[in-house]
Amino acid sequence: MIQHELRLNSAQLGIALLGPPVGQVLAMGLIPGLVRRWSSATAGRWSAAAAGGCVILLGLARSLVVLTAFLALFGLALGALDICMNTQGVAVERRYERPIMSGLHGVYSVGVLVGALLGSVAAGLGVDPLAHFTFAACLFTVVTVVGTRDLLGRSADHVTDSKAQEPSTAPKGIRLREHPLLIAIGVVAFCSFFAEGAVDNWSGVFLHEVRHSSFAVAPLGTALTGIGMAAGRFSGDAVISRWERRRTLLCGSLVASAGMALTLVGGSIATTLAGYAVFGLGVATIVPIAFTIAGNTAGVPPAWALSRASTLGYTGQLSSPALIGLVAHVTSLSLALAIPAVLLLAVVPLSRLAPGRGSALG
Repeated sequence: MIQHELRLNSAQLGIALLGPPVGQVLAMGLIPGLVRRWSSATAGRWSAAAAGGCVILLGLARSLVVLTAFLALFGLALGALDICMNTQGVAVERRYERPIMSGLHGVYSVGVLVGALLGSVAAGLGVDPLAHFTFAACLFTVVTVVGTRDLLGRSADHVTDSKAQEPSTAPKGIRLREHPLLIAIGVVAFCSFFAEGAVDNWSGVFLHEVRHSSFAVAPLGTALTGIGMAAGRFSGDAVISRWERRRTLLCGSLVASAGMALTLVGGSIATTLAGYAVFGLGVATIVPIAFTIAGNTAGVPPAWALSRASTLGYTGQLSSPALIGLVAHVTSLSLALAIPAVLLLAVVPLSRLAPGRGSALG
């Protein structure tokens, strides 16, 4: 609806949609300092308030430049909120002494689905975007105020000592190159986010242009991926408890890659849709596991570690649509969408670096 009101063509809309991931990447460099100053709980609440305000601003945009700027601010607030939420999630999971991160990310998937449904209803009823965004922002604010009353304090932001596995003061002069495991986990996040971005942005085009589906069927690829991810995340904690994170990460990447392969070689709309569901199921636990491992990196503040891993992840999300489009233009969309399938296979050797059974995270 905003595209129609501002009379944006596809290229202009694509430029505007670069705003959120760019803002999210920028947030990765800012949020560790804010967490160190305020705590992840306080920084998270302020980030949530900023995100709600930015939603309203989107309804006030009257040009491409302003819309892009507001979307970048929205991405900045969401990126900061993302790090704060995952920092809290890592700390709560540590206190529970059992896997819960996958389920927390599952609730996020439900939120995305609810938001999409509300947006669809609002568009169908012809609700003015500003009115809809204002309602969404108010609802989000109420949920945030009620849901964040019991967040952990500064204890959630303590560094884990490499030997004692106990909280300690944050070291100074941290360098990412000094933590090869964290780099590897960031690459895992990159592969997962790249694949998710490819499906989000290109599954509908693939179904319509390659599989010749109707416009009504084309969005089902993204929908079935979301359903598969939600199912995988809500069941993921039980799987991790039984198999441990290393084996779950390995199997999840193989299943996700197989799902992408099925979409490309199946040849029919039904097998393509089934492939997207399998992909969602397999990819579901990759990022939650990666963030848990990153947030427990010994000798590193959790927010700092999560911001570095997330930076690599969001880089994958940011580069995916353009790279897939470029390769598709030069070769074919089918060949371009083989890239995420191959990247997911790269997670297999990296999964060997994850803590196994008998470790603090096993």
